[in-house]
Amino acid sequence: MFSTISRNAYLLAAFAIACTGSIAIVNEFTQPIIAQQEQQALLKMLNQLIPADLYDNDIVASCFAVTDKNLLGTAEPQQAFIAKKDNRPIALMLKTTTMSGYAGRIDLVVGIYEDARIAGVRVLQHSETPGLGDKIQTNKSDWIYSFNDKVYQEAQKSRWEVKKNGGDFDAFTGATITPRAVVFAVKDALIYFQKNKKALFKHKANCGESL
Repeated sequence: MFSTISRNAYLLAAFAIACTGSIAIVNEFTQPIIAQQEQQALLKMLNQLIPADLYDNDIVASCFAVTDKNLLGTAEPQQAFIAKKDNRPIALMLKTTTMSGYAGRIDLVVGIYEDARIAGVRVLQHSETPGLGDKIQTNKSDWIYSFNDKVYQEAQKSRWEVKKNGGDFDAFTGATITPRAVVFAVKDALIYFQKNKKALFKHKANCGESL
């Protein structure tokens, strides 16, 4: 009986090792494919913010990392991308985060023209309530387009609120926390851009380096 148990234990151990090895091999082969798909999805997202005919550089290759816990929502490095035309800066695409969503973290990318106008905003990831907070997605509502061409001015900062609190932005029926969190995150991204504009447009492409 003991030998039977031992034999079964060895078989289970061998099976576990084989499964682990198979997973590792599959992961090794699929990782480059996933990375390529993520890069294509990212480029598609960036082109939604800055039309491809407005720039002529490799926008994904322009990536570098910046860090500002207060204005970019996290101590983690955030990616930034520069769009250029004839080597002249046209716009910056900046990833930012808010932890203040109804369900916590919301990751965004904010496109900002050289003159500090918003080119567009898109949601990269969130866990907000379906049917309520998920209206920040373009396939759920047009709300996110309300940021287009907006400019932040300190003298008018009260406008960067939901209408319920005296600002310019609509809230969602039954869900004020989500849109308010996004409005604040976009506002802070604009403030960050205005404070660091010259350095950002001169930054070398290196996603491992922080400003």
